[in-house]
Amino acid sequence: MERRDMPAVSARVFLLVLTAVSGSVDAMSFMRLGQVFTAAMTGNTVLGGIAVASGDLKHAMHYLVALVGFAVGAAASGFVAAGERKRSAWSRTVTHALWLELAALVAFWIAADAWGPAGVARHSGLLLFALAFGMGAQGSMARRVGVNGITTTVITSTTTGLMETLVWKLMGLAPSRRQEAEPFDATKPWLVWMWVLAVVVYGVGAGISSLVIRHLNYDAMAIPVALVVVTLAWGLYQTRPKSQPARAARTAADR
Repeated sequence: MERRDMPAVSARVFLLVLTAVSGSVDAMSFMRLGQVFTAAMTGNTVLGGIAVASGDLKHAMHYLVALVGFAVGAAASGFVAAGERKRSAWSRTVTHALWLELAALVAFWIAADAWGPAGVARHSGLLLFALAFGMGAQGSMARRVGVNGITTTVITSTTTGLMETLVWKLMGLAPSRRQEAEPFDATKPWLVWMWVLAVVVYGVGAGISSLVIRHLNYDAMAIPVALVVVTLAWGLYQTRPKSQPARAARTAADR
């Protein structure tokens, strides 16, 4: 039996799906857990610093919990994929890291619904940790896929890369790290479009979820959970083991 990787086009599509998940989860944590992000750690770092400077230690702790949860999730995902450290594709092992994210999102959903608003206020730290853990696991998994500039949890670097590349293309300039005699290797159009779409779908995910949250409250978690389930199922299907006889038959047919 031989394992195979997810086709490149499918991998790109589902990285964008997971980016929408990040926007959706950030909307939930920001609107229902004290304006804390659970995917965008840059924002938490800034807001945490402001909270410390203003003496608001309670909110500072919330930002710290989100940062720690994200780090632990990334570490757990890295542990799951440790056997394929040198790979750079959407393999079955990488797909397994999505189970961590799915478990964290479902745990948050069940707990928040069971506790209600009062319980959520009391246990906000645990809930923040759960969501941030899921986003950390997702971010680590996305790094393993290896699409330049697409982290699924951060769009700052994506926007920076997009604008830098567009300027280079408009001016016909090569990156400074290249030798002057070396021809300019323009960024592939599909990657530029991925950067654009990553910014858009993050915002769309956040916007749609915010509208649903106002009407369904914590049941709005159905959106990111459903997206992760679809991604997980498709990843397992695309990277399923294939037998050597089947592979040989396909090769013979191609000839």
